[in-house]
Amino acid sequence: MTGDPEVRTKTPPESLRQVGSPHSSLHSRRLVAGKGVYVADMLPEGLLHMMVLRSPFAHARIRGVDASRASNLPGIVDVIVGDEIRSRTAPIPEGWDTAAVGARQFKCYALCVDRVRYVGEAVAAIVAESRYAADLALEQIEVDYEPLTPVTDAVQALDPGAPLVEPEWGTNILAERTLETGDVTGAMAQAEGVLEGRISSQRTTGVPIETRGVLAHCDPDRGSLTIWDSTQNPHPLRVYLAETLGLDESKIRVIQPDVGGAFGLKQPTFQEEPLVAYASLKLGRPVRWIEERSENFQATGHAKEMIAEYRVAFTSGGRITALDMEILADVGAPSSLVGWGMTFTASGLVPGPYKVPNTRVRLRTVVTNKCPWNAYRGFGKDVANLWLERIVDHVARELGMDPAEVRRRNFIQPDEFPYQLNAGGVVDSGNYEASLNRVLELIGCEHFPEEQRLARRQGRHLGLGFGHELSPEGCAMPGSVMVSAYDGATVRIDPSGRVTVLSGITSPGNGNETALAQIAAEMLGCDLDVVRVLQGDTLVCPWGLGNYSSRGVIIGGSAVYLAASQLRDKLLEVAGSMLEVDPLDLDLGEGRFYLRGAPSRFVAFQTVVDEIYKHPYGRHAGSVEAGLEATRYFRAPNVYHQPAKQGRFNAYPTWPSAAAACVAEVDPETGIVRVIRYCLVDDVGTIVNPKLVDANLHGATVQALGAALYEQIQYDDSGQLLTATLMDYTIPTAIEMPLFEIQHQTTPSPFTPFGTKGAGESGIGCALAALCSAIENAFPELDLRLTELPLTPNRVWKAIREAEARSRSEHASASVKPPIGRRVGGVKGES
Repeated sequence: MTGDPEVRTKTPPESLRQVGSPHSSLHSRRLVAGKGVYVADMLPEGLLHMMVLRSPFAHARIRGVDASRASNLPGIVDVIVGDEIRSRTAPIPEGWDTAAVGARQFKCYALCVDRVRYVGEAVAAIVAESRYAADLALEQIEVDYEPLTPVTDAVQALDPGAPLVEPEWGTNILAERTLETGDVTGAMAQAEGVLEGRISSQRTTGVPIETRGVLAHCDPDRGSLTIWDSTQNPHPLRVYLAETLGLDESKIRVIQPDVGGAFGLKQPTFQEEPLVAYASLKLGRPVRWIEERSENFQATGHAKEMIAEYRVAFTSGGRITALDMEILADVGAPSSLVGWGMTFTASGLVPGPYKVPNTRVRLRTVVTNKCPWNAYRGFGKDVANLWLERIVDHVARELGMDPAEVRRRNFIQPDEFPYQLNAGGVVDSGNYEASLNRVLELIGCEHFPEEQRLARRQGRHLGLGFGHELSPEGCAMPGSVMVSAYDGATVRIDPSGRVTVLSGITSPGNGNETALAQIAAEMLGCDLDVVRVLQGDTLVCPWGLGNYSSRGVIIGGSAVYLAASQLRDKLLEVAGSMLEVDPLDLDLGEGRFYLRGAPSRFVAFQTVVDEIYKHPYGRHAGSVEAGLEATRYFRAPNVYHQPAKQGRFNAYPTWPSAAAACVAEVDPETGIVRVIRYCLVDDVGTIVNPKLVDANLHGATVQALGAALYEQIQYDDSGQLLTATLMDYTIPTAIEMPLFEIQHQTTPSPFTPFGTKGAGESGIGCALAALCSAIENAFPELDLRLTELPLTPNRVWKAIREAEARSRSEHASASVKPPIGRRVGGVKGES
């Protein structure tokens, strides 16, 4: 493993002052006061409004578009259709390079040409003096559609003769791969027990408070284009816009204003981003598009619709010896978005935190006539963790063993890190048994059986469940401009002693700017209130890839560490000269440099800054480079790509983990589930700001429990979206959620300067598994099986009735418990 050697040779200060402190977000006061500025708040002079005409068909050929009636309406400035876009712009570049991982390629334009492939795909655009005029004109555009038969189910999409989403492919498979280690067939034949099953997760989406918004302003006199975008990735967006529009990248400036939530969904490039930019360039006026909530459901992106069929082999002592999985993912229509890459992450995570010597994972990523997948918090890791935890619970139930003990017997051990997974990923550090034991103690596992018995006497069904997760962070995929494990930062100290951090990392509302400020203050020994952080502006910030995969601190924070360290060394050298001591004998903090062991002998931070700026040829500062500014890039040292070896690559530098325990109450007559208690013990390495980490974990847990209990994007057989509003798509509120009890365990990563691992996507996978386990445990007398999400009342009620029917049948036949090795369900291709 290679990388920046400074990560291993330089170490943070021994006594941390700022790092680890629970500071409130630097922007909290402004945002709570209603002073946030979002794209929808921006009203430049001469603003034009865009609205987008979207396909009402899931699959249809476009035979013609007549916009004459719309063009003649009052207030209409322009109507843009697909043929114009195809002739004057290039296809939108892929956010995730399909060629680099052997997937099929697809050309996506800012507007549909020839054919639509899902309900909500952009067909035409109206640009008008007012949003009202644009909305009226949409109804006057006449599109001659020839409806085609859609395919809306991944299983059916594989049938011979199924409609093809992309006919030139000759198949509906976007990508497929098989990862195999050991001798799965032989291990299965020799196993003491073998089980089979099927687990499915539903299609969901992120529902940020702020929908997407784009404002483009062309300045014809300067030949420049400025884009304000509710995006997570300004620099990559600038690259993609330049390629799509045929512009010099230096002429484009992308600014991220305040963002009201993203969760991965606001990663470029959408059709609307180059479309708005093109309209502004064409018309020479600012153009803005603000997404409606129905558009958000139709076109922003979905996620997580996957089926996993598995066969697992194990010993009578609970050791898992082999795992064979077939994964089928329905990623919707192909697009320029990165979402389909979640299938690679999910398949590559198997077998997670468990040591399974023989594994085979076959992935088929299938396209259908539904909204494309887009990145969403968890990025496939949450679903993979659900599969693995359900499988372990399945084995434990078959053996009659404590599911916690089965986990302990299969966990990767603390002395085995860094540990290479079968798919190639290298897990940096962890102590999974310790976090599991801690969360069981926190939830009161020892006393729960008595609590459960007392509740049953009262007619209440309580269950305790738990789950574990791995959540690799800092993703770097081969061949991608958009997705990589490096980023830049500039740290500047001005003559007044104020510190400015310029970061390529962005903050879509998660507060990472505060963590960056804490790292800079820690390294420079100054107070936090003298540090400001600037993000999200391609004109002033160094190149960076923005926000995703919890990379804000592990990648961006590490870049700040490197830049601040360079200034720290310079300051220490000058301070040492002024104090006439070796700089290595100095420490810094609270705005001064002092002799270690003799804090009364010091020189003030501002005095050293003055010396460097005012006396560059003096006795103390003459030996160092003038000025106090440094730009550095951090590149994760343990990432490597080996696509030639069955697609194996280590794409994630750090691997946070978590263990969750949940107490749920289930009403057997209605199937309604209520979460009573929820405990979490996470390990995200060294924590820079515990308050912000807890806030991220709260948010992730709410999203996980919402997905487990309520949320589901649904289509009918014709590809019509049935859940296009918040009246149809249920998300959780504070009323439905319990108070969360969170504790932290720390096993630092050896591959980041402070040992940080990232927290933005932690807590999702273990929540799903813990809740499933808790519901099953509420009926210990039944063989209750929950293998399909969401756990709606109807689905839970039905599962209870089926378990009761099985129980009656077994009693009636006086059958004994089947031996180890009974099979449930089936795997395709097996009899």
